[in-house]
Amino acid sequence: MTTTNTPEALTPPTPLQQLLAGAKSTMPFLATAIPMGIAGGVLGLSSGLSGWATLGLAMAVNSGTAQFVGFALIADGASWPAIILTTLILALRMLLYSTILIPYVKEVPQRWRVLLGFGLIDEVFFVAIEKLKKGELTHSKHLFFLGASGLLYVTWMLSTVVGMSLGSVVVSDVQKLGLDFPVTAMFVAMLAIGLANWRVAAAIGSAGVTVMLAQGLPYNLGVVLAAIVGALVGTVCEYATKPKTTTAGTTTSTTTSTTTSKENAE
Repeated sequence: MTTTNTPEALTPPTPLQQLLAGAKSTMPFLATAIPMGIAGGVLGLSSGLSGWATLGLAMAVNSGTAQFVGFALIADGASWPAIILTTLILALRMLLYSTILIPYVKEVPQRWRVLLGFGLIDEVFFVAIEKLKKGELTHSKHLFFLGASGLLYVTWMLSTVVGMSLGSVVVSDVQKLGLDFPVTAMFVAMLAIGLANWRVAAAIGSAGVTVMLAQGLPYNLGVVLAAIVGALVGTVCEYATKPKTTTAGTTTSTTTSTTTSKENAE
């Protein structure tokens, strides 16, 4: 029996189509990215930073969690080494993401991987990893990542500018605005997506439990601790499944070989 190739299999997406597909995949997250960016602009001014410093920090860090914690530390008068160290600790989960993605992006040129590494954030990882594992993302992977991260990055910066323009109006009463809600909403959305992968769900769930238990720690260190716990749990889960997968694969291969040998003998 012959197999008919579908037009989709014969015609890979064009670079522009892959770029737009990446942007489209992260569009649902704009509902949280926009209010978070606005909140970041407001909180940056309320912490004592200038407009340029607020925007510069947002552009350099490219992480809502690290940015919000950084603003809190600045407002509390923490030293710059402590702020930088905290930001690096919060970025530990990106090492987990990168480790998981390495087997899927080996063919991507190094110059692209450096750029895409900067744009790798939680939302981009979650939308890309499922497509990669299902084999739905095989051509121009770097353009898909660029579209996904680029849309969120530009939106975040524009929203930050809007927040700074509103900052002079609401900065005096910023604590009553409930600007931390978009952060909660974003992680709830990512948790819903992550439930399709029990390893990711375990990492996010453990981080969520940790941040609730450690909410009384000073300088928002509960968020830092939650990031470490989530990264460790995710790493353990990822490596714990590898031997099982290998064993299953070996068993299947051995069973197939045995069956084939019996058939040939008959």
